[in-house]
Amino acid sequence: MNTKEAQLNAVLAKAIGGALIQDEGVALRIRCVGYPESSKHYADAVVVAATSLTLSIDGTADSTVGASGVLLFATYTTLGTLVDAINLSANWEAEIVAGLRSDATDGSQLLARSTSTFRMSEEKSLYWDSSLHLSLDFLLESNLPFETVSKADSKKSQARSQHRVGFQRALCKDDNSGDALTVKVYEVKPDKATAWKTLLNEAVTDATEKDTGAQYGTARFHSDFGNSLLVRFAGATTFSDTTCYLKVEGTRV
Repeated sequence: MNTKEAQLNAVLAKAIGGALIQDEGVALRIRCVGYPESSKHYADAVVVAATSLTLSIDGTADSTVGASGVLLFATYTTLGTLVDAINLSANWEAEIVAGLRSDATDGSQLLARSTSTFRMSEEKSLYWDSSLHLSLDFLLESNLPFETVSKADSKKSQARSQHRVGFQRALCKDDNSGDALTVKVYEVKPDKATAWKTLLNEAVTDATEKDTGAQYGTARFHSDFGNSLLVRFAGATTFSDTTCYLKVEGTRV
C-alpha cells in the first residue's frame, strides 16, 4: 500500500461494531453455491446441537458433504475441521467468523437450527450456544464475507491487504454467580488459525458492567492490514447467558 492509499483509507474510516445478548455470537457463516443465485433451487442447514450439521439442497441431504450430507460433531470436533469439510464440496462455502479453528463443536456448543430454507448464495449464520461455549464473541472484520474462501482473484487479495480494523471500546456484563469473567481482544489472521496476538486481557467483575474505556475519534489499537479483531467475553467454567451482553465499537480503515 502506498501513502496515498493509506491516507484515503484514513479519510474513509467506517464505524463498525455490534451488540450481542445470549446466543447471538456467530460461529461461522455458510452459503450454498450449487446452482446460480437466480435459480429456483433452495438449500437448508439443520443443526442438531449435540450431534450434527446436515446440509441439503431442494430438500435432499447433499451427498457431496460429509457422510451423505451429515457432518457429525464427533468426527468434526472443531470449527476448523468442520469448515474444511464443508469447503471440500463444490456446492458449499463456509468460513469461521467469531471463533478460532481450535474452538470445539462437540458438547452442544453450536446453537440448534431447525429447518429454514434459503436461496442459492444467501449467507446464513450458525451461532454459538453461549452458555455452553462459555462466551459471547464478536468479530471486527477487515474483509468482506467469503473473501477468504471464494475463488479470489488478485484484485480481491490486494483489497484485503489494504484494510484493517481498530478497537475503540467494549462494554459487557454477566451475572455469573461469582465465576471469573474476562474480556479479551485477539488479533486473528484471515484463516482464524490461532489467537495470533492478545491485545487486551481484562478481568470483569461479576454482575457489574465492564467498560474498557471510551476513546472517541480514534482507535485504542489496530490490527495489521488484512487481519481482524476477535472480542471474547468469557466465563472461566460457566457463563450465565440469560443475563449477559456485549457491545463492541470499532472502525474499519
